[in-house]
Amino acid sequence: MATVAFDAGSTAGPRYTKVAIWLHWLIGLSVIANIGLAMLTEGMGRDTHMAAMGVHKALGMTILALTVLRILWRLGHKAPPLPASIAAWQRAASKIVHFLFYALLILLPLSGWVWMSAAGRGIDYFGLFTIPAITGSDKALADVMHERHELLGLTMLALVAIHILAALKHWLVDKSGVNARMNPF
Repeated sequence: MATVAFDAGSTAGPRYTKVAIWLHWLIGLSVIANIGLAMLTEGMGRDTHMAAMGVHKALGMTILALTVLRILWRLGHKAPPLPASIAAWQRAASKIVHFLFYALLILLPLSGWVWMSAAGRGIDYFGLFTIPAITGSDKALADVMHERHELLGLTMLALVAIHILAALKHWLVDKSGVNARMNPF
């Protein structure tokens, strides 16, 4: 099992591996972009909205692939311990939030894929190829998956907001150094 790198200039001690750090930021920024594509283009003209949704779907499938890669990486690379200054309730909250993130990072794109499949469509992957449908055409299933996908998306939005606020609290208020574990620079 690989060990985590230590950054001598950090007050947080051990850091995540560079691969884990870059996957974190790639996935995180992709999720934020995808939420923006879904929400900010809602009231725009049909052509603009449909073009944005094409990118949204392809990016969602990219997020799914990156998440699988991140989980596989994580299985072989232990997370660095939290600083001793982190309260027990925050440690517990961190575990719950991370579990929910991983669940949503898998369920959200899968629900979109099932939705599009049940609607009788594959997913165009940035014009390179089409990801095939995984179910047959089924309007009732498509309607249910549409609702579930939107609910999961709103849950992801709330979780991202909580995560960002917690990171800002650790950085600006607590000055715990915990953020240095995931700093890519």
